[in-house]
Amino acid sequence: SLVGFIGSVHCRPDRRCPAMAMAKDVGKPEFWNKFMQRPEVQAAMRSKLKYESYAEQAQRTKLDKLERKQRRYEIMDELMRCATNVKHLISPMFRYKITQQYLWKVLSEARKEGLLFCDKLREPQVYHRLMAIKAEITAGPYGVAGWQAEEEVEEDLMDKMVVEADCIPGGIDGEAPDRKQVLDKREIQGVLDFGQQIKSEGNEAFANENWEGALTRYCQGDEMLKNFRAEPHLSKENKELKTMHRACLNNKANAALRMDQWQTALRAADDALRLKPDDEKALFRKAQALEWLGKTDEALECLDEVEQIAQDMDEEFREAIMADVTERRTEIKDIEHRAALDYKNLFKAMGDKEVFGGGRFLADGTSPPPALTGEQERQMKKMKDKEEYLAAKLKYERELRLKEGRPGVPQGPKEPEMPTPNKPAGIGYLRRLERTRTITKGQAEQLLQALMEIYSAPEFQKKVHADAKAVMYEFQPFLRRLKKTAFVVQEPLLDKWGFDPTEEGLQELMVCLNDHTLRDPALRKLADETTKMLYGGEDGMWGMEAD
Repeated sequence: SLVGFIGSVHCRPDRRCPAMAMAKDVGKPEFWNKFMQRPEVQAAMRSKLKYESYAEQAQRTKLDKLERKQRRYEIMDELMRCATNVKHLISPMFRYKITQQYLWKVLSEARKEGLLFCDKLREPQVYHRLMAIKAEITAGPYGVAGWQAEEEVEEDLMDKMVVEADCIPGGIDGEAPDRKQVLDKREIQGVLDFGQQIKSEGNEAFANENWEGALTRYCQGDEMLKNFRAEPHLSKENKELKTMHRACLNNKANAALRMDQWQTALRAADDALRLKPDDEKALFRKAQALEWLGKTDEALECLDEVEQIAQDMDEEFREAIMADVTERRTEIKDIEHRAALDYKNLFKAMGDKEVFGGGRFLADGTSPPPALTGEQERQMKKMKDKEEYLAAKLKYERELRLKEGRPGVPQGPKEPEMPTPNKPAGIGYLRRLERTRTITKGQAEQLLQALMEIYSAPEFQKKVHADAKAVMYEFQPFLRRLKKTAFVVQEPLLDKWGFDPTEEGLQELMVCLNDHTLRDPALRKLADETTKMLYGGEDGMWGMEAD
């Protein structure tokens, strides 16, 4: 620090220093004037000023970033009022700083000159400069492309720009029915001229009673006009386009009614009403379509709306409209009266023919089942008798078991356990096997030693533990898996000692071993150790049987 530096310039008391005399009174101005002229003090002051300039620069950078963000939003707001072709040009290069700087310059000039931003962009020199910027951006390493030239643009701005630039009228899946392609004054005039031509050709076909040709022309006009709109400041062109589209929809509904296409007429009338809810022609066409679709109540409601709209019109138009409304109401009421008479005559004829009598229907309105044939009745009686016999037999057997002290419900055979030397399974469960051989006590000991060896192998123990884990340490499911795992190592032993390498051979081996383990405690203890290793030892399922 500067204070520390001041302290460091004082000399030691035992040395002579030129500054000692002046340092005795630091309150004198001469001391500070002399001190500030020293080179090292000047360097320290310059470093402090440099640090302050860095802080100011960081603050200025932050403010510039906020200012560029605000400018981007203003530019985007103005771009949304421009034609789609302008958005398509600017969209891929909007993220670059050079584009944003030039657009802000153009916007500032337009505001000073009192011009619209979209009109300013259409000036030849501005449009050509934008094309030149696009060429510079796409020029690769020799242009301005690269991350150094890009500006971090907000996601909402880029998403909005991409959607508007790649304008798909109505959206990809119809999710934006109001989205249309924006055209400038020259382009929208071409659309209006073509729409007027299609409308005139449709009117000519309608006058010649060529309903199909007229409907085709009106449909073409509808499909074209609904996809475009002019720039927001072109209010006259937008109003003219909307009026022409509504006229095409009304004529389309009228032509569809002449061809008995009631649903097409109804959809066209609804589309026209979305453009102008109080369009009396569209309401009248909708009432006609609903009338032919049999929705007379809705048709009368539409006629009531037409009557309300007619009250605010001139007398001449009001009288003409009211005459058409009265005619349609009379026709609808006549239709309802004729329908009521037809239903009355229909039910009378059905009553005369005893459609509702003679046992045709039950009290709840359902039809009775048809009568059975003689063979069907005999089969049904036979099935009923058999069910009664089986039920009586089951009841008698249950009472008999209860008298004998057995459970009332018979239980199936118990699932067999794993055969072991001290507890050979399958003697009572399987059919009794015929003994084909016997073994001596020495052979029994050798067999138990062999079983102990194969059960103690690490590979076998690993498989047993895996089986226990696979069944969540449930004992009965574990036994079913253990039988298959153990038989893989038991089969070679059975074949070596002359036993049949099957489940019956394994049963016979365990019975032969049991003959000796019952009489010899040492062999019985060895057999228990063998069984323990078969179940996976202390870390396996040994001792789980009691649980």
